[in-house]
Amino acid sequence: RRYWLKGEVDVESPGLSEDPFKAHVVREGTDATIVAYGPLVPVALAAANAATEDGRSIEVIDLRSISPLDFDTVEASVKKTGRLIVAHEAPTFGGIGGEIAARISERAFLHLEAPVIRVGGFHMPYPVAKVEEDYLPDIDKILEALDRSLAY
Repeated sequence: RRYWLKGEVDVESPGLSEDPFKAHVVREGTDATIVAYGPLVPVALAAANAATEDGRSIEVIDLRSISPLDFDTVEASVKKTGRLIVAHEAPTFGGIGGEIAARISERAFLHLEAPVIRVGGFHMPYPVAKVEEDYLPDIDKILEALDRSLAY
């Protein structure tokens, strides 16, 4: 997916001139936090934009690195919003989203208003290119997770 993504790089942008391993809040919000990295960041932003039409304010964080992982930025966001959706392309079972969910549940448990929800691929090997889009998380899967979190 990421191969076809093209765009300008703003080297003066806040966050880019700082530590490249620090997560970057790419969209401010107050109702829930979506954490993603790589090709799912634009998908998470699109889901946040769609949620705006329903009157929801969604914060989106681009992790930018999963090793090291900036839990401080994610924790601060969750303490503000009370909800966390972790989106990644890996299978939900055994993926990095589980580690993020566990750590944030430990670090911000009293601030969570709903369980952390993971959105990822199915529990199976990565498929061939012809069915890749059916396997990967999309806007609808993220919005469905957001609805579950906000309804809790």
